[in-house]
Amino acid sequence: MPAIHQDLDARSLLENECSNLEDSNVQGLFEEAAPFIRQVNSASDIDTPGEEESCNRALERLSELSDVMANYSSTSVKEVALKVALYRAIAPEASSHQESPTVDERLLVSIISDIENIS
Repeated sequence: MPAIHQDLDARSLLENECSNLEDSNVQGLFEEAAPFIRQVNSASDIDTPGEEESCNRALERLSELSDVMANYSSTSVKEVALKVALYRAIAPEASSHQESPTVDERLLVSIISDIENIS
């Protein structure tokens, strides 16, 4: 199961950080992904096999949306922040909690942190 960025509130991210964006492909895809992000974020509350299956389907959909979103170039820092938010929702556990990350992973985490701080 992937790591879930527990602090991610997809709705507030859209409302607070993207209210000034014109409709864009990245924003539209993130809006489509938002309910799935919330569903995956609630994965810690899974009690039944049906809920687990539903969470797995949500993660699959997030992966599909991520793949489509990767085809679009961002035109603003806010769009990059949306991509980062989607990445955080589907990122593997090791990418954020590894004891000794590789040089490239440390650089990626630094870039992600910079983007989050700027946006």
